[in-house]
Amino acid sequence: MKTLDAALMYLEQGFPVIPMSPTDKKPLVKWAEFQTRMPSEQETKEMFSKYSKAMIGLVTGKISGICVIDCDSSEACEKIDFILPEMFESPIAVSPRGGRHYYFQCPEDLQTKTAVFSKVDVRANGGVIIAPPSINSQGKKYSWLNVSGLTRDALQPMPSNVIETLSQPPGKCARPHGSAPLNKNTLYIEGVTTNLTTPFANGRRDNDLFAVANGLVKSGIDINLASEVLRRLILSWGEEVDEKWVNDKIESALKRQEKRDGKFSDEVKEWILSSNGVFLSSDVVKCLQVSSRDEQKNLSKILSRLCEEGVIERHGEKNGCFRKIKKDYEVIDLSSVSINPLPIVWPFGIHEKVYVLPKSVAVVAGETDAGKTALCLNFACMNRERMKVRFLTSEMSGEEIKSRTLPLGVPESEWKKIEFIERSCNFQDLILPDGLTIVDYVEKSENFYEIARDIKEIFDRLKTGFVLIALQKKAGQEFGRGGDFSAEKARLYLSMSPGRLKIVKAKNWVKPDVNPNRMECEFKLVGGIKFIQTSGWRRPN
Repeated sequence: MKTLDAALMYLEQGFPVIPMSPTDKKPLVKWAEFQTRMPSEQETKEMFSKYSKAMIGLVTGKISGICVIDCDSSEACEKIDFILPEMFESPIAVSPRGGRHYYFQCPEDLQTKTAVFSKVDVRANGGVIIAPPSINSQGKKYSWLNVSGLTRDALQPMPSNVIETLSQPPGKCARPHGSAPLNKNTLYIEGVTTNLTTPFANGRRDNDLFAVANGLVKSGIDINLASEVLRRLILSWGEEVDEKWVNDKIESALKRQEKRDGKFSDEVKEWILSSNGVFLSSDVVKCLQVSSRDEQKNLSKILSRLCEEGVIERHGEKNGCFRKIKKDYEVIDLSSVSINPLPIVWPFGIHEKVYVLPKSVAVVAGETDAGKTALCLNFACMNRERMKVRFLTSEMSGEEIKSRTLPLGVPESEWKKIEFIERSCNFQDLILPDGLTIVDYVEKSENFYEIARDIKEIFDRLKTGFVLIALQKKAGQEFGRGGDFSAEKARLYLSMSPGRLKIVKAKNWVKPDVNPNRMECEFKLVGGIKFIQTSGWRRPN
């Protein structure tokens, strides 16, 4: 989804948006007025059109009804998870560095604060938060962890104990009880000696018992042992063990773990289905920001399960290497197919012997100075009125193209109908899917076998169009660089030597009883551009 489209979706739901810098995360516009009024649709379009690479900032507080707890470390996330009620669900976003943004309905008087405690900020009245699907300057994305998108219905009221905690003034860490060591429950307030929570105190033992159960289940401990830990904890409070209480907490923790695993499994599967070809488990770890050992173990189980389900399979001999199994296909209905060759013509009358179908590739392999570029230029000129023509050249400047084509006597206005582009690699990115593209030429200084891959990538970009690809070849050989692998995707393969042109491979014959394969003709090249055919097409004895 484009950033502007996402910004407009937020605006439709009543969430004011502003563009944010992808480098330093600061607002790119003056936005004080948007704390009290909504930007219009036109204003939003203008802002995000002007800053097309901006991230999306949601204005928090009363105007939007949004409050966000911004956690920048796993320890900070654990702190917030600890004080949230059991099974509490509200939208959570994940930042590129693995931090979390907890979204809530905004309490009326809550103000934006930084460093409420270590690595935790509050974005409320007077604040702004970067929202998915924003992408930062490193190309890394903000994403939703537990929802597919932000809606007003998904926002939950902030629990009262969380409001109380966040309403304290920010400041330095105070040591509770004199010089006692700090712990994760210490409230960070300058000049105040207090604790954020007192674990297992009356009034919160139910929440704390669940927190212990949840931690034990996350650790992978045996359930019977986890239950026994809860029993002994209850006994330590001087209470009688209530088995229903123990079982309820264990069951709730298991449900939360199942929900966590399910969401993570869905994320992994979604990433795999959106990928192509071969991937490594380390790619998944990097893209989904898998950090904890438990998540990595879980990832291994998920990948094994997807292998069993036939979604992926192990690839090669390298550990952690997989391939997505491509099961989608389209049945060819021959009754609905008609044979409609492209209206292409060729030098030397090749079109009288071979026809060209949509979505196909031809290759001309030529020795140095044999005339392959001249053939490509003539081919482009002959078809300039028949299809949209794009000529990708890896070695000619505009001056050279003009000097090469002048002897043909074709007016300059006619050459303007051809789109000339300098390009030496990644030709597939500029292929006309429904037009005629000429690539002069695909070159490799080593790893010639990669040429077959390059040709396939070009072919895959076609819909109804056609591509002519020029290759270099050694004297005395029929095939160009890449050998006969370069002919795999070609429906027509031509081989040029000085004064001689040969049809090495032709799949579609104009006359079923006249096989053009292995036919050749002789020619003279005049002025580096004009061909004079000096013999008819014949097959040598």
